[in-house]
Amino acid sequence: MKPRNSPETAIIYVIGGVIAIAVVAAGLVQGKLGDSGRTVAWIVVAGVIGLAAVAWARAFGARRNAKAELISGEEYRRLADEYRRLSDLAITAQEHTDLRLADLGVQMDAQREKLEQLRHILKEVE
Repeated sequence: MKPRNSPETAIIYVIGGVIAIAVVAAGLVQGKLGDSGRTVAWIVVAGVIGLAAVAWARAFGARRNAKAELISGEEYRRLADEYRRLSDLAITAQEHTDLRLADLGVQMDAQREKLEQLRHILKEVE
C-alpha cells in the first residue's frame, strides 16, 4: 500500500466526518420520529454515502485520468523527447570537456618540455 499525500488524506477525513455526522443526524431523526424517522434516516445515510462515493470518484478519477493521459498521450512523448534532447546535450558537453582536457594535457606536456629545455640550458650556463 502506497503512502497517501496530503490532499488524499484530507479527502478521506472529510468524507469520514460527513458520514459520521450523517449517521448521528439519522439516529437523532429516528429517535424523534419513530418508524417514519427510520426511513428518513436511511435516506439521509444513503444520500451521504452516495455523495461520499461521488466525491471520492471525482478526486481520484481525475488523478487516474491524468496519469493515463500522461503515459499514453502526447505529453509523455513530449517529455520523452525532452529527456532524449537533454541526454544528448549532456553527452555532447562531456565530449567537449574530454576534448578540452586532452588539449590542456598536450599544452602542459609542451610546457614541461620547454621547462626541461630551460633547466638544461641553465645548467650548461652555470
